[in-house]
Amino acid sequence: MPSSNSLAIHASKNGQSVVTVRINRAVAADKARVLESLGWRVHVTDSAGHQFDPSDFDRLSSLADETA
Repeated sequence: MPSSNSLAIHASKNGQSVVTVRINRAVAADKARVLESLGWRVHVTDSAGHQFDPSDFDRLSSLADETA
């Protein structure tokens, strides 16, 4: 990943997989929520390898508020 603050959004649906890199935690959580609402299986990972599943997206957004 390009930055130690980067997050990767991993999404898969119907045999297709995509990875999108975002630096902002709130934006990553919002994008992941949208993908999930469209039927994608989604999780987010940070540069340390921590995985955030859909149930963690609110916590991911709140972490963005704390570090802003």
